[in-house]
Amino acid sequence: MLITQIPTWEGTPAAIEAVVVGSREAAPVHEGLGAKNPRLMRSVSGGDVHRVEYMIDFDSFEAHGRFCDAIVDGEWWTSMVAAVAAAYPDLRNCGTRLMYNAI
Repeated sequence: MLITQIPTWEGTPAAIEAVVVGSREAAPVHEGLGAKNPRLMRSVSGGDVHRVEYMIDFDSFEAHGRFCDAIVDGEWWTSMVAAVAAAYPDLRNCGTRLMYNAI
């Protein structure tokens, strides 16, 4: 079963560009912890250009759980939380959705 985690970020143009850079750096870290197919999606039309969605996939809920356990125990998490706090209010996390492929 495909599981996709989707954090949504909203911010100023400069803050969103920082998310682009941060996502490029985060992708190999996430893959090393079991995530697959990292991507940062930006609207071209029909969406909010001040928002981006970072998506990573997992083969199962169990694989996602292992990823979550590993990510919060690592240095990357501590650094990311500090960077996001420093960027506020120019950058804001709008929440994280966890979805599964129903077909």
